[in-house]
Amino acid sequence: MMADTAFKRKIRKKILLYALVFFFCFAQVFAQRALERYPVNQHEPFLYLPSGDYLKPLALGYNQVLADVLWIRTVHYFGSHYMTDKEYPWLYHMLTLIIDLDPKFNFPYYFGGIVLSVEADQKDRANAILARGMEAYPEKWEYPFYIGFNHYYHEGNPAAAIPYIEKAAALPRAPAFVQSLVGTLYLKTGKKETALKFFRKIYENTSDALVREKISTKIEKLLSEEMNDGLRD
Repeated sequence: MMADTAFKRKIRKKILLYALVFFFCFAQVFAQRALERYPVNQHEPFLYLPSGDYLKPLALGYNQVLADVLWIRTVHYFGSHYMTDKEYPWLYHMLTLIIDLDPKFNFPYYFGGIVLSVEADQKDRANAILARGMEAYPEKWEYPFYIGFNHYYHEGNPAAAIPYIEKAAALPRAPAFVQSLVGTLYLKTGKKETALKFFRKIYENTSDALVREKISTKIEKLLSEEMNDGLRD
């Protein structure tokens, strides 16, 4: 009897979930058709997407399923605007909803971190998404690296980039170029001695012949510059 009751509850839960997904999709289609008649206010349907805190109870425990539905909708939203006006005012909100529902869903972090920065020119929001990626996946070097890259390349602020690139370089699977970039950033901020120590440390700790050759060239160049500076003095 108890097993039968549990089975019925499980079936009822699934029916409610499918009804929720159907309602969400129907609402989006209905809103999109309405927007086609009123093209001036293109983004109106996304005003009705609640925060993740409100969506979680509605998901009835199927957070990942609902996150997948929203992910498909987000990709469609990005693609349609990429082909038209290239404006993405609701992209961050949609990605945040997906992450709220399923923090271990990996793709939204990469997608948001790169697209919001490069394509949407929303670097602060891109970094906010990447910071959440760092929380969910502290072992991944890519997330702190992308934050540092946004600071360095897009903002021209190597000092702000250093802590994130250092963090990325310290993670086990970080490639050698990330470690080398730390030294480059030290040079960009005028810290030649620190850069020299860092390059020497990389040289001593790597067995990759190509990396050692490149690092050796950088060390020689720095030492040559120091010697020339000393002669001028």
